[in-house]
Amino acid sequence: MEVRQLRYFVAVAEREHFGRAAEALRIVQPAVSKQVARLERELGLTLFDRSHRRVRLTPDGQAFLVHARRALRGIDRAAAAAAEIAAGNTGLLRVGSSIVFSPRIEAALAAVRDAHPGITLQVTSSASTTDQLAALAANDLDAAFVAAPPDTPGVRIHHLWDEPLLATVPADHARTAGTIAALAELPLARSARADNPGVYDLITAACRAAGFTPRPGPTLTRVQDLLAGPVASGGCWTLLPAGVVSHDFTAVALVPPDPPILVPAALALPEATPRASALSLLAAVQGTRN
Repeated sequence: MEVRQLRYFVAVAEREHFGRAAEALRIVQPAVSKQVARLERELGLTLFDRSHRRVRLTPDGQAFLVHARRALRGIDRAAAAAAEIAAGNTGLLRVGSSIVFSPRIEAALAAVRDAHPGITLQVTSSASTTDQLAALAANDLDAAFVAAPPDTPGVRIHHLWDEPLLATVPADHARTAGTIAALAELPLARSARADNPGVYDLITAACRAAGFTPRPGPTLTRVQDLLAGPVASGGCWTLLPAGVVSHDFTAVALVPPDPPILVPAALALPEATPRASALSLLAAVQGTRN
């Protein structure tokens, strides 16, 4: 049994005429007659009495019409639901982030929930911008907040704002850390370049502009562990967005460097046909800049 056979059958039943049903369906009458006859053979039922000029439903046809209409309504609802999912108005919106969830991002996510009540937001974080972009290109994410993202095939980058970094230093370096050149002898902790090449290179360039090449320090993985351990004990320093750093560490100081070091924050979307809810997320987060 095919969907078109049900549609043809209902069209004939409602018009009691093969010709008028064919006109409504915008196909030729023989095609309607052929498919209805095939449906009757498959069901083992005679659906129409064709002995008069106007075809009439048989008792079997009347009973089957109820079920055919119900089936078509279900199919139409399923098709509409699929279209809504494809357009991004319902279903799951998978959002990743390799940057801190600032109040602006939280507000944008809330706006998407309000605008698309049928959407379920699935939010995942990773320290690696590279991993987030790879997941987006592989269709494992619908959108990703990323820092200083490199060009990635299949992904379009939408710049949002520039996030200032703070020199996060042992407390006894607080007075001099505004000029990062004063930290030249202290190892610099940061993420592996493979995880965040844009941020890594930006920090390297800032250090070289200050007249030194940073000494390699611990690889930045868990921020709080780094601050409580190597930074607090005077073993290294790092650069972090302000929102990442807890102020609970008395042995750690946060110092705005001069000149400022700014990291581009962006929303990455699929280059081809991003979902409607992902575009709403972009519009919402862009609106927070105003």
